[in-house]
Amino acid sequence: MTGKHFGLPFRAVLGLPVLGILLLWSGVAAAAEDHPVRHGEGRLWKIERGDAPPSHVMGTIHVTDARVRDLPPEIRRAFEGSEQAAFELLFHPEEREKTAQAQRLPKRTSLAKLLDKETYEKVVELAAAYGIPARAVETMQPWALALTFQVSPEEFRRRLDGDLILDLWLIQWAYDLGMRVVALEKVEEQIAAFEAVQGESDPAEILREVLAQLEENPDGHAELLEQYLAGDMRTAYRQVEEMAANDAEPDAQVFKEAFLDARNHTMVKRMLPLLKRGKAFIAVGALHMPGEEGILHLLEQRGYRVTRIY
Repeated sequence: MTGKHFGLPFRAVLGLPVLGILLLWSGVAAAAEDHPVRHGEGRLWKIERGDAPPSHVMGTIHVTDARVRDLPPEIRRAFEGSEQAAFELLFHPEEREKTAQAQRLPKRTSLAKLLDKETYEKVVELAAAYGIPARAVETMQPWALALTFQVSPEEFRRRLDGDLILDLWLIQWAYDLGMRVVALEKVEEQIAAFEAVQGESDPAEILREVLAQLEENPDGHAELLEQYLAGDMRTAYRQVEEMAANDAEPDAQVFKEAFLDARNHTMVKRMLPLLKRGKAFIAVGALHMPGEEGILHLLEQRGYRVTRIY
């Protein structure tokens, strides 16, 4: 493909909504109750209602791994047959700048002042593996660092080298095909969701949780990717549900409500005009698909027929 290039500076790339954020509260390998999850399996669904031409919704994962771009024929045909495409964000330069600004601590505030000495030193050491110098760590919001550590150092470095996450790769492809391309969210809304999660929490505790989970399950990034490639978001979603239902984990409830449920309702509302016109291809993070408050069930509640294609 040719066309627009979406190289991101390291600060901007931190703000990308990563499916692995659930590691903030629960390791991927943790046991989860084996109960049914509505729309917990699949990567592509056909959306139909009335006389409008069918549209499609795809769950994505925000990583650069080449395997996620090796799309099966069913997804390629659906994409190439679409006339309009929608994504969470389009990552325009002004959006990236707003994200970068939000990730900085206020002036005269430093990370060392927010964290205990032991946690701070561990964060600086881990950040170094990502190529982030201590002077940059000192100015970063805790939630921005937590997001950084939800991807592997190798993944982070690929982004710095200009490799595109799946969503950006699809955006570029949509432009190349001459589609009408729109965003379902505003960058300010995503930043508010991250800040809502951090606002209810001790910033040191957030980072301690992340560090502990990475020590307990260093292969969590790879496991989540394998689950995605297998079209299985049941385990990941069950963990979010269970942690949100646990009174001892209020942060997880805030995460589910702010980062998943509220955003799902917003995105569904904004995709309705596209679905009415038809031939839309809508691609958002896979963790937004499952559950009673997931995008697919919300569409069913509005009278749409949802059929798994892949």
